[in-house]
Amino acid sequence: MDKRILFLFLLIVAVMIGFMAFAGADKTIISINSDTGLIVETTNPSYIRTGEDHEFETHVFNRSTGMPVNAGIDCYFHLYHKVGNHHAVGSDSVPSHTFDYAWDVNGTNFTGRGEYQLKVQCNNSLIGGGEELFFWVNDYGEELTDANSSNFNFSMAFLMILFLGALIGCIKAENYIVKFVLYWVCHLLFVIGTFSVWTFHQGYAMAYLGFAGIWKIMFYVSITAVLPMVILSMVWVFYIHLFNDHFQKLIDKGNDTETAFAMAKKKSGGWFGGGK
Repeated sequence: MDKRILFLFLLIVAVMIGFMAFAGADKTIISINSDTGLIVETTNPSYIRTGEDHEFETHVFNRSTGMPVNAGIDCYFHLYHKVGNHHAVGSDSVPSHTFDYAWDVNGTNFTGRGEYQLKVQCNNSLIGGGEELFFWVNDYGEELTDANSSNFNFSMAFLMILFLGALIGCIKAENYIVKFVLYWVCHLLFVIGTFSVWTFHQGYAMAYLGFAGIWKIMFYVSITAVLPMVILSMVWVFYIHLFNDHFQKLIDKGNDTETAFAMAKKKSGGWFGGGK
């Protein structure tokens, strides 16, 4: 029984040694291969603005010597969207600025938000190398940082306080001029708020979001309502002016304030509650 256990133990040790030797041999082969070929290093933006042209520049080095390779090779560029669409392809064999193998990508290839992948392959008939890069495309061309998010939240909170204050004042105010001014303050703050939320979400979004679309609709409704509300405001101001003229004439004729107000209001039909 002891011999069997010893034999099994030796067998396991032999298998482990053989596996380690095999793994070590495999790593040695990879190490040898890594000392040959080309090193490809391409500018790697984290974010690109939608619809904006962008130039990718690639530097190529000989892996064995570390020396730059600026002749005798071709570099090929392939651009993919995250869903797998092959957007564009380009190549360059003559570097600019001594070292730059470059590809200028037209902004029409960045119309969709989301993650993109760029594959770069440089080679001649003897050696080659390549790499792949991942980056994001959105309307702002930048990442939504905690600082940007906090600044936006604080700004919207301040805007909301102003809006609620103006709305409460508009409801409680009795003077028609104060009501008129506070109404337009509310309306303008609403336009600013909806526009800010819409552009913020759309600018940083990595996909088309329905939430941003809702705020976009609210913005267009509020901005479209400005013209009819301007017309109504002008009519209202004109009416108040006529009401006050009539009220003043009744006062000048010797009527007391309450009687003059009631008569002027009755003649005007009571629109907007009078102008007193």
